[in-house]
Amino acid sequence: MNKDHTLKENIIEAWERYTNKTNTCDDLALILDSIREDDYIQEFEEVAERQWDMAMNDLPPAPEEMEIYRMKAAQLLAENESRQTIQITSRNTVRFRKIFYCTAAAVLLLGLLIPAARLYMKSKTEQTSVQYVETVTQRGEIKTVLLPDQTKVVLNSGSRIKYPVIFTGNERSVELAGEALFDVTSDPARPFFVKTENMNIKVVGTVFDVKDYDNDGLSSVSVASGKVEVGLANEKIALTQNQQVKMDKATGNFEKTTIDAGNYLSWTSGTLYFNLTPIRDVVNMLNRLYPEVDIELADGEYNQMLSGKHTIIKLEIILEGITYSIGLKWTKTGINKYTIK
Repeated sequence: MNKDHTLKENIIEAWERYTNKTNTCDDLALILDSIREDDYIQEFEEVAERQWDMAMNDLPPAPEEMEIYRMKAAQLLAENESRQTIQITSRNTVRFRKIFYCTAAAVLLLGLLIPAARLYMKSKTEQTSVQYVETVTQRGEIKTVLLPDQTKVVLNSGSRIKYPVIFTGNERSVELAGEALFDVTSDPARPFFVKTENMNIKVVGTVFDVKDYDNDGLSSVSVASGKVEVGLANEKIALTQNQQVKMDKATGNFEKTTIDAGNYLSWTSGTLYFNLTPIRDVVNMLNRLYPEVDIELADGEYNQMLSGKHTIIKLEIILEGITYSIGLKWTKTGINKYTIK
């Protein structure tokens, strides 16, 4: 009898002892290791199918109770897998494994490992085939996106959002490049995360604006209702209604202020709002908003900041108002090309 066949037999026997509640810690070690190895899924299924059929003939636990223990067991398996990558000495590895598996027995012996392990194996398979949706807006375009949890997202011009077809696990996470208004469906058990290049925003249920364009100098989060936690490089900032955090991407400096959030959400209804916005970011915004033109700054140093509101109308009217207010001039240098200097 070859070594591989013997190992398979040992795995099946360990499963049998486990289902009869006569297992040892070594059996648990073998069981958990075998679940992680694709080569031994068949052995797991042989026993699991029999036990699954038997279990279905008995009165099952309440659904909420089953879900609690499934999550515990699945988490336990996941933690074990991640810990296997830690480089430790062989002596400590043996000691660690014994402690881990004996502690794990408290959860495993509830009789729910088999359905939990099936769920775990299914989730591992799904993790490799998770499907994502990516929605992109072109210059001059605004789109409304409804996420799988019914969260509403209004995506501003020149932006991109990526999210899974179905939210799984204990959190809802999306990736954003650009600007979007989020109206998040409340689900306290599964917080909602918006991840950008410079920020990680955590919410439960709220309305807020995230702005983080690649070519802008400033990133910001503005809260209209509810509460969010903004993770920056080395800080976590809590924001509530009518509060904003704004970060200078070049320096990493940030400022938390009280605002009228409605102003920062006004782009969704056709209004441009600036509050000490660098002129370079203003030019970027106009280029995203007006798709058929090219606006540029002439060579030179520009430290001007712009504040005020502008209705989205004819570009040349906006350029006149913007440049006049900060002492600059604009000229039309081509059919659809403008230069500010």
